[in-house]
Amino acid sequence: MKDYSFQTFGFEHLIYLLICIGVWFFLPLIGRRYASQSQKKNIIIALISVTLLQELLHYFYKINLNSFDPANDISLHMCGFSLFISCYALYTRNQTAFELSFFWGLAGALQAILTPDPTRFYFGYISTVWSFLSHGLIILNVFWMIFVFDMRCRRYSLINTVLITNGAIFIVGIINKIIGNGANYWFICEKPSGENPALIGEWPYYLITFQLAGIMFMMLIYLPMWISVKRNLYKEQISRG
Repeated sequence: MKDYSFQTFGFEHLIYLLICIGVWFFLPLIGRRYASQSQKKNIIIALISVTLLQELLHYFYKINLNSFDPANDISLHMCGFSLFISCYALYTRNQTAFELSFFWGLAGALQAILTPDPTRFYFGYISTVWSFLSHGLIILNVFWMIFVFDMRCRRYSLINTVLITNGAIFIVGIINKIIGNGANYWFICEKPSGENPALIGEWPYYLITFQLAGIMFMMLIYLPMWISVKRNLYKEQISRG
């Protein structure tokens, strides 16, 4: 849509942000305080179903318009991985899957929501809504596991995630090479267009600052959880005598 223009932190962006924040806050609150066990199970099934269904519908939509491009439209970005891993973590409560969802999901999806790349909104409002929906669901799934399941990251979870991330970067880089045709999953081959202050310089130099900024952002989002875990351990030690 040539007439469509999206401005970062413009009016439209702020409306999407307010809606996301409201859902992130109220649904886990309802699940934690008011929902019965059977209702929680139904909400989990609904979250998983909506998360996966919107992704499948996105595939069908682009295929139906003959605009599906394997170099751009496969769920191989960090947020794509996070989307499926968060569904698996919701269903199984797997600790490693939760930690990857926490770091990849919050770090990746939050950046995509706060500093979106308008050049990827090929179909105007439809693409914008879809982007905020898919990234917002990732964060919602993580918040549900934190506040309703009371799941927490383990001591060395950040280090483990950094190691897994670098392994994944290597694999995705190979996939980009195999697909060809300008494939740029995880933005390994070319700098994205969003207004992100961590993107300094051109390829390959921005990869260094991008990864350092990613690690710092992961540390930042991990800090409240680290404080919470430390406080709970301290309370347990006091209660034991």
